[in-house]
This record gives sequence, structure tokens and C-alpha cells, in this order.
Amino acid sequence: MLLLMLACASRAPQEALILHAQGSADPTLSGLLVVEGAVESRVAAGDEADLVLFYGGEERGSLEPCGCPKRPRGGMSRLMAYVEASRAANPGQADLILNGGYWLEDAMGLDGQTRPDTPVMNRWMIAGLQQAGYAALNLTHNDAAGISSVLAVGGEADVPAVSANVTGPGIAAYRIMTVGELRVGITGISPPGLTWQQTPGFETQDPGRAAPAVLKALSEQVDVVVLLAYQTSDVARRLAQKGLVDVVIDTNLHREFSAPFRVADAVWVRSHIQTMRLGELRLGVVDGQVTWAMDRKIDLDDEIPSSPDVMAITALAREELDTIQREIYRR
Repeated sequence: MLLLMLACASRAPQEALILHAQGSADPTLSGLLVVEGAVESRVAAGDEADLVLFYGGEERGSLEPCGCPKRPRGGMSRLMAYVEASRAANPGQADLILNGGYWLEDAMGLDGQTRPDTPVMNRWMIAGLQQAGYAALNLTHNDAAGISSVLAVGGEADVPAVSANVTGPGIAAYRIMTVGELRVGITGISPPGLTWQQTPGFETQDPGRAAPAVLKALSEQVDVVVLLAYQTSDVARRLAQKGLVDVVIDTNLHREFSAPFRVADAVWVRSHIQTMRLGELRLGVVDGQVTWAMDRKIDLDDEIPSSPDVMAITALAREELDTIQREIYRR
């Protein structure tokens, strides 16, 4: 049941927000949608979460908010402003920033070649990801094409890309991060795509065949296993049912708000398209088991300020892209 709780007019401005709370049949799970208010009023504080996962996906090389005509949301600078506010409200918070996939652009022109502005978008996106300090990015065949576009023009792609079923330059099968008192392992899966879409230098295997061995090796080394699943929900479900993962972040053009649920013991959440809403999964973990989870979705609208460091990168990216795109579309 979806409950709408309206803040009273008498509340202080920093508390004036609209919350949509969605329950679950599992009393250990809950979801919360935060759609209004100053950034300080939107953050969670004092829940003693053992681990917090900030997550999104499908930015396709854009550091900026979506191009929506009404209430544009998203953008890397707003994302980081929220993360920084959450960290300020929860000193010592054990958190990671993750991406479910399709974070780079793979656009081609009518001639079938990489569009000239694509490597520029991707080069600046990589700079933004580095500035934000992402812990892991699920590499899809789209992102492989994006990385290739940057490398082809002499750029670098030093990002924490992971995949259990895609191999290529700079990709790790998984990453292990120590946050707080926990060791957290992160890997990702994605579909192979069409044969003609394969990027030279990258190889994609069937995720259902490649992932089990990676997850088994990972689970032996960590307390919590996080699976980033891009358009592979059926495969991810089977892996969860086998007890190979603790958290699944499902990325697949999702727009709706839904509460987290469990597949076997794994907590399952869905990222919002283009990270117009930032996912904030707050977890209680005891002896390697996720005992409770609160999945918060934060609208990244214009009430969220911009992180100055990321905004500086975004402004430089826009200046260069405006120049090259004017040249492209003048032809």
C-alpha cells in the first residue's frame, strides 16, 4: 500500500518534504521516496546502518540533468551534493557509490561510425566518475564501445569497471572494498548484445555461465556480495536463488517506485533511469547476513545544490561539447 504523508505547514522549512512510504510483506524491508525539500531534510540520519550503497545507472555519458522539459532531474553534481550531505549527517558512514551499467555513450552517426562528440562526452564522463569516487561500475557492451571511443582518440579510461562476463582492457572480474567493519565484493553482469555490436578487444560471455564461478570466488573473500545486473533480471534471479549474492541492483530503464524485496536471502532493488532518482540502500548486516534494508529513492531535482568540484567539470564538458556539436550539426 502506498501512503502519502504531507508535511505540516507549521514545520520548519528544512523539514518540509513529501515522503511516499511503501511497505513490504517482509518486515525487515522498507522503501521510501523523497521528492521535495532542502537537501539537509532529505538525508537519513541515526539509523546505524552498517553499509550504505548509493546507486544509479544509464547516464549514457551525460554529467547533466535529464533534458526533460518539466522538472529536469539527475546530474552528477547533484548526486554528489546529496552524497556529501548524507556523509556530513552521518560521520564515519560506511558507504559506496555504484553504477548498474550504460554509464558511457555509444552513439554512432548515419555513416555507422562513432559520432565525433561521443568520445568527448565519454572523456568528460570518466573525469566526473573519477571525481565522484565511484567504487564500481558495471561494464556493459555499450560501455565497452564507450571506452573504445575514448581509447581510439588517445584518451584514458581509468575507472573501476567490473564484470563477471565481459573481459577487456581495464575490466576486473570483481572489486573488494573494505568499508567500516565490512568487506564488500562487487561484480556485474550484462547481456551479450548483438554479434555485430561487439567491440574489438572486448569479449562477452553468457552471464549465466560466467557469473557463478566469479560469485563463488568472491563470496569466499567478503562479508557482503553485491551484484550489479544490467538487463539480466532472469539471470540475477537464478544466481540469488542459488545463494550466491546478498544484494542485487537491477538496472533496466525503471521509472516506477517500488519497495525492495527478497529473492531467497538476497535484497533486490531497482535503479531509476538516468539516475534521475538516486538510490540509497541502507543496510543492517550481522555476521554476513543482511538483517534489514531501507531503500530510499531521492529525486535529484533543482532543490538539490550542485557539488562545486563536479559542477566545474560539467561546465567544461558543456563548453567543449557545444563547440563540437555546433560543428557536427552545421554540416
